[in-house]
Amino acid sequence: MEKKIKIVQFVEAFGGGVYTYVKDLSNFLATHQSDMNCDIHLIYSPNRVELDKELFDKEIHPDIYLHELDMQRPINLKKDYTVIRETRKILKKIKPDIIHLHSAKAGVIGRLACQGFVSKKNIYYSPHGFSFVQQNISKTKVLFFKIIEYLMPFLFGGTTVASGNTEYEMAKKIGKTTLIRNGVDFELPQKVYSPVSNERFTVGTVGRLTAQKNPKAFNEIASKLPNVNFVWIGNGELIDDITSENITVTGWIRTREELLQKLNTLDLYLQVSLWEGLPIAILEAMAVRKPLLVSNVMGNKDTVDNGYNGYVYNTTEEAVDKIKLFFDKKKKIEMGDNSFEKAFKEYNKNNNFLNLINLYKRVIK
Repeated sequence: MEKKIKIVQFVEAFGGGVYTYVKDLSNFLATHQSDMNCDIHLIYSPNRVELDKELFDKEIHPDIYLHELDMQRPINLKKDYTVIRETRKILKKIKPDIIHLHSAKAGVIGRLACQGFVSKKNIYYSPHGFSFVQQNISKTKVLFFKIIEYLMPFLFGGTTVASGNTEYEMAKKIGKTTLIRNGVDFELPQKVYSPVSNERFTVGTVGRLTAQKNPKAFNEIASKLPNVNFVWIGNGELIDDITSENITVTGWIRTREELLQKLNTLDLYLQVSLWEGLPIAILEAMAVRKPLLVSNVMGNKDTVDNGYNGYVYNTTEEAVDKIKLFFDKKKKIEMGDNSFEKAFKEYNKNNNFLNLINLYKRVIK
């Protein structure tokens, strides 16, 4: 009988797009045993405020082995040492063949914890946006995070799995890297999608109201287009940055179907982030045929072919001017259809996760 491969997915940043990616990947592995005969273990932290534990319990496949760890995002040497010890205890019991680390904190904790348990060539790391590209931290922290990102693969090995073209080009300078893009499933978006006809042109975005997602810029753009409706799908600590009267904040959306339904009501999807990995929210908008307008940062710009399915902008003034171009209904529909075509070709979850399975297979032969 063929030996079952033991795969560990390890994540601290279990919220937002990272939650969606890791949950979807784990479920995909569990339901594609004909492609890879494996046991899937998910080691995760339940501490991110975005994590809806009740929903997670419903969405995660019952065959996946779950291991909760009390991890925190901030660096704390004492607590982090305890987490490393606890992780090693879990890994000692599992005896994994492959470990896949997601985001910066797990990239460090996981590499340290798996020494002696997992071969260097069987360690994978998905940054989901490198920590040193953050715009709201000091130059000292940027340098520190950059040193960590370079040091980890040099000392402990592993292959970086880049989620988009820009991240791939950056990761190649750090160490061994492969490109396997983020992806979404298209079955539900195709069921949800229907042509939209709003009385007032409607622009929207998805995300937590945090510095990264840049609600001030969203608010500034909205304030300059008072006859356009703006929708922020989400919530968060910077809600006070939203002051323009033509903006609606929906609050948290629980299920993917509800999110897709909200996205379907938009005429244009706008992403104003200061930094990104490759946002799942943009891909979901593309899956329901929305044209895009995105800030010129890593991840965002990978989803747009300028003039084909939207535009990349550099200033809020440019964003305002570009939004007006989408008032042309024919252009809006054409670019929305192009968004779908680009997403289906490049960001198809089934194709991309199968590529990841093939990558896993190569190292265990």
